Amino acid sequence: MRSLAFTLLVLLFTLPVRAEDSSAPTEFRQIITSQLGALQNGDAEGAWAFAHPSIKRQFGTAERFYQMVDRGYRPLIDFTLVRFRDAEQADDVWIQPVWLQNENDEQYIAYYAMARNDEGEWRIAGCQIYDYEPPGI
Repeated sequence: MRSLAFTLLVLLFTLPVRAEDSSAPTEFRQIITSQLGALQNGDAEGAWAFAHPSIKRQFGTAERFYQMVDRGYRPLIDFTLVRFRDAEQADDVWIQPVWLQNENDEQYIAYYAMARNDEGEWRIAGCQIYDYEPPGI
């Protein structure tokens, strides 16, 4: 899990994002929703299809990738509710925050790093997940 976090940090400072990507957040939601659906259904290959090449190099196979998610990012599988926050461009990468809640009402916030692959398609280049603390009233 630490190596995935490191990968995300490296990507935050190295991957270019084009200025004309104003429709990108809509694409992010579609990609992330599709990957979350695949993860919930145990479809390792389906989830793998949305991973950026840097993630694919790191894990090598769809099965190893799914095992990593299953062991270290379980909220991405066990969620019952999901809400997208506004995506933001941070330096040279887009970050898409996603709020998740499971059946025990445990809440999480996942920060997805989104980057283009060599074909120009958006892919998930990393994810960091934290317990969500609702703002005080």
